[in-house]
Amino acid sequence: MTAPSRLLALLGGMTALCLLLLGVVTGAGVAAGAPRAAASVRPATERPATERPGPGPVVVVGLPGLDAHDLDPARTPSLWSMLEGGASSSLIVRSVHLTTCPVDGWLTLGAGGRAAQPDQGDDPRPPCSALPSVGSDGVMTGWQRYVEAASRTRQDSRLGSLAATLGQRGDCVAAIGPGAAVGAADGDGRVGSATAYEPSTLPADLARCPVTLVDPGGLTTRDRGARATQLAGLDARLGEVLAATPENATVIVAGLADDGPAERVRVVLERGPGIAPGTLRSSATRQDGMVLLTDLAPEVVALRGGSGPASWTGDAWTVLPDDGTAAARRETMVDTAQAAHQVQPLADPFFKTWAIGQLVLYLGALLLARRSSTGDATRRRLARGVRAVAVVAACVPAATYLAALVPWWRVGPPLLTLSAVVAAVALVLGSMALAGPWRRHPLGSPAAVAAITALVIAGDAVTGSRLTLSTLMGEQPTIGGRFYGLGNVAFALLATSVLLLCVAVADLGARRGRPRAGALAALAIGLVAVVVDGSPTWGADLGGPAALLPAVAGLVVVALGLRLGWGRVLMVGLVTVLALVGLAVVDYLRPASSRTHLGRFVQTVLDGGALDVITRKAQQNLDMLTGSPLAMLIPVGLVLVIVALLRPHSALGRPLLPAYDRVPLLRTGLICIVVMWLIGFVMNDSGTAIPAVGATVLVPLLIAAVLDARRTDRRFNRGGRGTGGAPSWRG
Repeated sequence: MTAPSRLLALLGGMTALCLLLLGVVTGAGVAAGAPRAAASVRPATERPATERPGPGPVVVVGLPGLDAHDLDPARTPSLWSMLEGGASSSLIVRSVHLTTCPVDGWLTLGAGGRAAQPDQGDDPRPPCSALPSVGSDGVMTGWQRYVEAASRTRQDSRLGSLAATLGQRGDCVAAIGPGAAVGAADGDGRVGSATAYEPSTLPADLARCPVTLVDPGGLTTRDRGARATQLAGLDARLGEVLAATPENATVIVAGLADDGPAERVRVVLERGPGIAPGTLRSSATRQDGMVLLTDLAPEVVALRGGSGPASWTGDAWTVLPDDGTAAARRETMVDTAQAAHQVQPLADPFFKTWAIGQLVLYLGALLLARRSSTGDATRRRLARGVRAVAVVAACVPAATYLAALVPWWRVGPPLLTLSAVVAAVALVLGSMALAGPWRRHPLGSPAAVAAITALVIAGDAVTGSRLTLSTLMGEQPTIGGRFYGLGNVAFALLATSVLLLCVAVADLGARRGRPRAGALAALAIGLVAVVVDGSPTWGADLGGPAALLPAVAGLVVVALGLRLGWGRVLMVGLVTVLALVGLAVVDYLRPASSRTHLGRFVQTVLDGGALDVITRKAQQNLDMLTGSPLAMLIPVGLVLVIVALLRPHSALGRPLLPAYDRVPLLRTGLICIVVMWLIGFVMNDSGTAIPAVGATVLVPLLIAAVLDARRTDRRFNRGGRGTGGAPSWRG
């Protein structure tokens, strides 16, 4: 077996070992009795928050479809008084389906987790069913259907959890209106106190229980005229509720559902004793001015002086006071909603167009460059042009993040404006990579692009994940996925770039006669990336370190000239597992409100839900692979890449020989990148995206490196095969 084959086989075995030991050590070490912290601490980056007042009455008014555009001092004076006198935030209402129906929003409020009406086939945006009614026995009609639907989602949502949690404290929950009855029902669908909306009885109805849910209706259209009429009626009803509410009550107005088949960012307003005008923040998003619908139940319980069960995924929010005006807070929420709404429909076409465009452009250009009818001078000029285009193209992923610094959503057609911004940023970054002094190194320009990409992704994670939201290759708020840290796309870009940069750094050390210094420098870069990715404060990524750390270790071992035997494989595997378990346990020991995905996974293991998590991850990967013809090409592409790496003199591997000759460590680095992709694919839900996204950086940079090698090596200009051995370049 050749050395690269042995490396691939050993790292593959190490992957299986890491997965096995991760489950064993996590289950055994954590079950040994890590104490759970009970105190609540504020994240270091958070501005001072107002102290939570003592328990008082809580009134939650659900206005499905409400968004920041609807807030106006003249047209909606009651809503505006809530904005002026209290705290506000953008509200992400994503539940089970892409769009959230009113019944979904009320079910999610009552469950403290994502819940929805039963599926209607495979439609991700099913038509909304009518709200159920309360039967003569006080039980919601058809409640068992909702319970069964919740059990099929693997969200671990327990319907009626809000009523049950408050009931344990001796608090009852009253419902005014049909939707409110859904949110106030207990686990059996029984509603303790349910009445219709009637202005004359509001004072008595609001005094029945410490917590009251109110459903005065909702917005159901985007038509400007019809919406204005609905808004006027709902604002008048809100005014009636505010007038009948006790003075010591906290009132929350939440746009807890969508108003049609298009998902959007909604709004939530909170006013009450001790709540200063300002912005709401949730530890579930770690973003000022952005909270989740699943935070609403924990907030209600916290206002009553309690805390929700560990199974709730949201968290009570804090109020960040500010001196700004209500109009300024409204404009901020409008800006957030507009960016999220405009970028989401562009993301999927971007990925598909980008993938197809790369394939067509590079294959066509390379075939044209190899035509025998093309003269040497013309071929060299064409190769230089294609190399420059490849370097600029590799900058596009980083450019999509940096484009968030420009408010493109405020001007012009979204697609045209965003495309122009991304192209301009990519051109600037590509020019820097091509013109810098590093260009004299065989991997100089590709390494510069890798360094830029890694700095953008890691820097964003360290500084609060501001660039990742509402970007083409980042996270989409309306989807309700990640709001901080490194998701699969960001991890793929970071890890691929870091490993390629490590190859260049280690090679530079070897060229200068200091191979050990180069390998140690590469190790330092890789470890910094692992820390950023796995840190609960920054990347909060459970599966990423398990993929990146073994790849970095394997690359450094080979760069040091050592043999990667089974002993070193076991050592690297053990260190990887211990690092993962340590990060997860440290995160678990923090207060529940401050935990990230790492600590919550430990809690899931303790609760016996690890199998559900593994099943869900596997199912999501399978759905992604089978959901698109392009996605089905990913495993095929991986097989072809592995063949090219293991058989460098084959038809698939031969084009890379010039680059191998100039940078002998490159082949090992590529194998480590592929291994990292494979581990990431297995360890992460939606991990299918990792090799596909990583290739958007790696493939154009490899093309640039190969073309540069052919340009400077006469053997390949004459059609020679090269040796695949010692470098022919001299620095």
